[in-house]
Amino acid sequence: MRKPTPTSLFIYALAITVLAFAFKDIRQLAVIGLVNGFLGIYLGLRRYKWIILLLLLSAWGTFLNALAVSNTGPTLYQFGPITIKEGAIHATIAITLRLTSIAGAALIFFALTKPRDIIRYLESELRIPKGISFAIAYAIRLFPLMQKDYREIQIARMERGFRKTPLSPSDIKSILLPLLSLGYERAIWVGIAAELRGFRLRETRKRKPIFGIPEAFILTLLLLQVILALAPYM
Repeated sequence: MRKPTPTSLFIYALAITVLAFAFKDIRQLAVIGLVNGFLGIYLGLRRYKWIILLLLLSAWGTFLNALAVSNTGPTLYQFGPITIKEGAIHATIAITLRLTSIAGAALIFFALTKPRDIIRYLESELRIPKGISFAIAYAIRLFPLMQKDYREIQIARMERGFRKTPLSPSDIKSILLPLLSLGYERAIWVGIAAELRGFRLRETRKRKPIFGIPEAFILTLLLLQVILALAPYM
């Protein structure tokens, strides 16, 4: 059986992202978070391990932020001067489930598509401007390079006597800033190279979207998540 088209996977990832921000109840977020998190990790574990690591780091950062902003309600834990209240735990779980659902849907999209196919399908079937399609495809091509950069940053940290795995906010900052700087620099030169090759003058062929068994499976998976999330309120 062939893989779902990039168009159907893009719509699925976009729909999950909208649901992640629309749902407020933790039970609703748990449905889309667990389903997409499991599928995303299963499909993207080999190629996109660093995204999963960043998701774990973001959960830790979310917890620290919740302690500072949402630490209200009954006290649940007391560790010396640190008091953890119900509001901090609730906010951490809710935001982590949102991030898990979005990252999981993105991993599904990335693992089942190729950058060249993304540009062709999104332009021809969804009529998305070529600049946006190119940016999405470039982001997928960028992930393996960022994973390589991440390993090099880890080696540099170890040579300077720092921890290989970031634990504190300063550790996370020392990794994210070089990654973002390198990604920005690459994006500039890739854009220049694309313009020199006449990307703006390239014509787009329009065609009808393909809908078969793989696309029906993706649609069914999306509808099942919506039904399960809304079932307690029906």
